[in-house]
Amino acid sequence: MPTFAVTETREEEPAPDARPVWRRVLMSLPFWLVVGTVLGCVMGSVAPQFSKDAAPTQNVFLRPIQFVVLPLVFSSLVVGIAGQPDLKKLGKLAVKTFVYFEVVTTLALVIGLLSVNLFKPGGDGLSVAKDPGVKSADTLTYALWVNHLTPKTWGEMMGGSGSSELLQVLVASVLFGCATAMVPSEQHRNVILAMCRAVMEVMFKFVDIIIWAAPVSVMFSIAAVVGKAGGLGVLASLGKLVAVLYGTILFFIVVVFGVVFLILRINPVEFMVAMKEPLIIAYTTATSEACLPQVFEALEAYGVNPRITSFVVPFGYSFNLDGSTLYLSLAAIFCAQATGVTKSVGEQVIMVLMLMISSKGVAGVRSASIIVLAATLTQFDIPQWPITLILGVDWFMDMARTFCNVFGNCLAAVAMAKWEGEFRTPEFLAQRGVNAESSQITALDEIGVVSKD
Repeated sequence: MPTFAVTETREEEPAPDARPVWRRVLMSLPFWLVVGTVLGCVMGSVAPQFSKDAAPTQNVFLRPIQFVVLPLVFSSLVVGIAGQPDLKKLGKLAVKTFVYFEVVTTLALVIGLLSVNLFKPGGDGLSVAKDPGVKSADTLTYALWVNHLTPKTWGEMMGGSGSSELLQVLVASVLFGCATAMVPSEQHRNVILAMCRAVMEVMFKFVDIIIWAAPVSVMFSIAAVVGKAGGLGVLASLGKLVAVLYGTILFFIVVVFGVVFLILRINPVEFMVAMKEPLIIAYTTATSEACLPQVFEALEAYGVNPRITSFVVPFGYSFNLDGSTLYLSLAAIFCAQATGVTKSVGEQVIMVLMLMISSKGVAGVRSASIIVLAATLTQFDIPQWPITLILGVDWFMDMARTFCNVFGNCLAAVAMAKWEGEFRTPEFLAQRGVNAESSQITALDEIGVVSKD
């Protein structure tokens, strides 16, 4: 079955390349985001007063994104929990996989939080452009947190003030997903899962439509900020944000993944050579789903038992998003810094816990991180307008976090295979004519085997 999937994917690859380069560029969202960023800079410099007056135009993208939060987060988490029948059957592997994912993604969130507090990418240029009507967030007390934690009615969860209560949505989703998984009737369980999958598919298409309003939102948001700040110096913080993200992800890969390489005695160079095809696709397309067939192919050629990859990789695509979780903690505090909102250590810890849960359910979709980020900012009374600034460079940051996501999922599959004794088994070595005693197959040889297929 993997061979058939790979063959089918390779037959479909040349089709996009047949289009002229200019058409591919014009149909590319990153291109229009760059255009929107440039036009916003020009508009803010040339017509500052008009830019400030036209600032509400940025809401043509922000408000529809808020509409997506409740149905998308709820349905995706329910499917992620109730749609995992292998959790009981696989037993020990499922527990090990889940613990590994939670430890690594928690480290990603914490490292992102420490990095943004250390380097403060939003602490200088953008603070001068904050909205005069923005108020600091109320102190988050235990009583207030409990009230936000427990869902009371669907209407309250949707948010009577116009913004959904993300924490209540998360709690309700987890409880509903667990309850669905416990339903004895498989027919009833499948009805709920089919309905949630249908809602997810519709919401994904909805995002695919409204995402094209993002360049307009970026243009007017950047124009307003440049106009209020009196110049382009404010955009220096965006360059600093990109540099901090890339540096933090590099640090995370070297330190956290480096420890995994060291403990499990995995050759990092050999691993990266073997995984180069899915990693390159992930970085250039900025979508982890685009390289999924290549991930299965590369892992199997590297020596991971398909029994491991068939569970760990799909599970990891929803629950092991290291790059995205690191980005979310960094971007959330960046927005607070950019708007002059101060968050205590306790509030940042609670924000990290919320992000750790909410980042699990919306994987594999372009701008899913933006949806989670927007909902989290609303929950903590942080103005959302810096999101449109981030969108101006998000296409470049998305490449790095997608690379990190795919890197982490490939490494997780190898780690689970090592722990389960399913890495380069005697059967695998026999198929390649290698003795078990000399099982150091080079990655280049494995890539050669793949190319022959």
